[in-house]
Amino acid sequence: MKKIFVFLSLIVLATSCDWFVFDNQEYYNASVEGKLLDTKTGQPLQFAFPNTCKISIIEEGWKDKAGNPAEETQSWYVKCNGVYVNKLVWAAKYRMETKDQNFYPVSIPFELKKGENTVNFEVTPYCRVLDPQITFEDNKIVARFKVEVEDIAKTKTVDVALFGFTDRWVSDGNNNFDFDKVQKEGQLKKIKNADGTSVIELKIDPFNEKESGMQFAYKRTHYLRIGARAYGDENTSKRYNFSPVFKVSSDFSKVEEVTNWDED
Repeated sequence: MKKIFVFLSLIVLATSCDWFVFDNQEYYNASVEGKLLDTKTGQPLQFAFPNTCKISIIEEGWKDKAGNPAEETQSWYVKCNGVYVNKLVWAAKYRMETKDQNFYPVSIPFELKKGENTVNFEVTPYCRVLDPQITFEDNKIVARFKVEVEDIAKTKTVDVALFGFTDRWVSDGNNNFDFDKVQKEGQLKKIKNADGTSVIELKIDPFNEKESGMQFAYKRTHYLRIGARAYGDENTSKRYNFSPVFKVSSDFSKVEEVTNWDED
């Protein structure tokens, strides 16, 4: 009988300690989706994995035990077409405070209510890739486009490049072209005609063994994207602004813009 009493006492003691306290943290009660829109054009910006795929979000109002501000930065991912979705958030006041992106630094307050929310952010890119076209001419892949710099006084240096990869995540971080050694026509540094009206041209020869590189070693679909970076006093990280992604058939006969970014 004494053993049973001791055993029951241990159970009471255990259940009264913190080990058995239920977590009373409220579960996520909100979701949010939206776009990052160009302040000038009203159109979604183009982003790219892995270098320009995140924005920084801060939930406001948090303090430590001493009453000091204790806000932490979250990273929300943005799709390549400028759309973001987050289904696991709390209703609260926030701000989008992003400094290292392909747009000028911003601090934009917003509030989420319980349930579904839509929040669009207006941002200003360092430059814009305008009227992008990719064709196949004289056995070469040719990209033609224009570049418009938002503030040439702050970003005097402009580079452009044509990136190629094996899937739609093509970018400066996912690129099979080697501009320094063989594919020099695929990149131009310090261009002077970034006025938004002059046509810029880049070329890649997929049949030249010295130029083809690993991208054209096999017959397959190719994904191409034009990038332009304007930097100087601003954009010191040299982040690219992009065109949409283009899908090129294995025989180069068909070029179409990639529009499906809803699936992983």
